[in-house]
Amino acid sequence: MQGVRRVTMVIPSYWRPESQPDTEGIEPSLSGEEESLFDHPTPLNEQGTLPRLLSSLETLHDLPPRNAGIFTLVIIAVPTLSRIADQVLAKLEELIHPYRRRYDIRILHAHNLEHLKNELIAEGVSGGACELIGLNNYAAVRNMCSLASILNGSQLALFIDDDEVFIDPDFLREAQEFTGGEWDGRPVRAVAGYYLQPDTYRLDVSKTPAWRRPYWDNASAMNEAFDLIIGRAPRLKPTPFVFGGNMVVECDLLSRIPFDPLITRGEDIDFLINLRANGVTFWLDRELSIKHLPPRSSSPDWKKLREDARRFLYERKKLADHSDLDGLDRQALMPYPGLFLGPDLEERIIKTSLLLKQEYESASRHQEAPECDAIAALAEENPYARIDTKRWLVDLTERWQELTAAAAARGIPP
Repeated sequence: MQGVRRVTMVIPSYWRPESQPDTEGIEPSLSGEEESLFDHPTPLNEQGTLPRLLSSLETLHDLPPRNAGIFTLVIIAVPTLSRIADQVLAKLEELIHPYRRRYDIRILHAHNLEHLKNELIAEGVSGGACELIGLNNYAAVRNMCSLASILNGSQLALFIDDDEVFIDPDFLREAQEFTGGEWDGRPVRAVAGYYLQPDTYRLDVSKTPAWRRPYWDNASAMNEAFDLIIGRAPRLKPTPFVFGGNMVVECDLLSRIPFDPLITRGEDIDFLINLRANGVTFWLDRELSIKHLPPRSSSPDWKKLREDARRFLYERKKLADHSDLDGLDRQALMPYPGLFLGPDLEERIIKTSLLLKQEYESASRHQEAPECDAIAALAEENPYARIDTKRWLVDLTERWQELTAAAAARGIPP
């Protein structure tokens, strides 16, 4: 247990245009801009889940008072389209207003990020470093979460998602219990908790659709991994998976190691791989839980499969490029995500795409079937095989460290 440390709790909040009754809640872009892909952004005409999360802060013991200066909440405002950025900011200001009296809450949004970028460029920070400021995919958003804690001059960043609820009064104490110390003689600098979904850490495999089960049964693979890491003693252990909405990481570490913006999904486990590439262990605390209550995803199945295919093809290449390092092989990441990082990955993607295509055709959803063919073609072509991920990560890390050094402790921009 460390002394008093400054903590920033970062909470990304995802928003999309108002729902239209004939579009299953997804409005096509009128400007031709492609919507950023997030699992369940809230329509602007709804309240979303953020107020529920903020209300649950009352559950926490030892939450410092607003004027203590050691605990800050930063909401990351994430619009799926840049044209709704102003509306998203106005919505968030409205939602957090009742909580401002009790908590020190800031918002990091498209406009103050652009202001920060312009300031840094004027001060001589390179364009390559400043282009990492953005909100266009999950990894970019997580980097902005890291940046928020760095701007605040905090020692710890606590990553939380807005579709969660605090139920453990000791969560804040437990989240800080091990970071900065040692376990089994090894330093502890990054700790993940886990999700209760809603009352157990295990996923409900009965909800796995038939087209996924033969070759893409990720829920069963996850449950096997969860049983090994969450379901067994000791309390703290190295983990091959993490949950992006329940992590505590030292800010010094975040200032040195970025999330990889080439990954558009599964950025949390990819960050774990980046840490391992830098000799850092990610630990999981089997007592650090938060209730996960996600709304129904508005993203079609083919898009999720496509992003999974891209993710695992890229991560497998990253492992291959770093195979000389300890802990960066498929076996070290079994059973999940390792199951999807083997030589049979292309076969899994192609066969699953075919099963999903058959599902669409049997439901007369013929307009979506070609998307499945495109996913199979992606696996056959595998453009990620040509990426030198080792060189890319060196370049990315240099630019990220330039950015974070310039941003350190300058405060959240107005």
